[in-house]
Amino acid sequence: MKSFVFSKISLVIVILSFACSSMADAGLKTATLEGKINDISMLRAKIIDKIDQAVEMRHYLKQRVAELQMEIRSEQISAEVYSHQAALKNLRIRYNLSLIQTHQAYINLINERINYFQTGNARLKFLIDQIHDDLAIIDILEDLQIKNLIDRIDLVLNEFNPEMQKPTINTAHIRLHPTEYVWENICLKDN
Repeated sequence: MKSFVFSKISLVIVILSFACSSMADAGLKTATLEGKINDISMLRAKIIDKIDQAVEMRHYLKQRVAELQMEIRSEQISAEVYSHQAALKNLRIRYNLSLIQTHQAYINLINERINYFQTGNARLKFLIDQIHDDLAIIDILEDLQIKNLIDRIDLVLNEFNPEMQKPTINTAHIRLHPTEYVWENICLKDN
C-alpha cells in the first residue's frame, strides 16, 4: 500500500514538474517576445523621427525651388530670355537653374528614403501585430515557430537599426536632371 501511495505521489510530482516547466517555458517565451516588442517600438519611434525630418527637409527644398523658379521667371521677363541657350548666358538664371537641378535631385532622394522608411515602419507594425497574436496562443506555439518569428524580427531590426545612424540622404547617389529639362519645366509652368 505504501508503494502505491508513493507511486501516486511520484506521478503527481512528475505531472506538476511538467506543468511548471511548461509555465516557466511560456513565461520565458512571453518575456522574449515582449522584449522584441520593446525593441521594435523603439525602432519605430526612430523611423518616424527620420520620416518627419525628411518631410520637413523636402518641404523646405520644394519651397526653395518655387522661390528660385519665381526669380528665373522675373529675370526671364526683364532680360527677355526665351531659350535655353540664352538662359545659360544669363548668370542669374544659370545659377538658379543649377540650384533647382540640385534641389530636385535631393527631393527625389528624400522621396525614396521616405518610402523606404514608411515601408520599414509598416513591416515593423506587422511584426508587432504578429507578436500580439502569438502571445495570445503562446502555450500552443512550438519553440521553432517562436524562433522563426524572432529570427524574422531580428532580420528587420538588423536592416533598419544601422539606417538610423546614417544621414537621411546620401549625396553620393545624386542624379541631376539636365538644366535644359529644368528650364523646360519652368517655361511649361508659365503657360
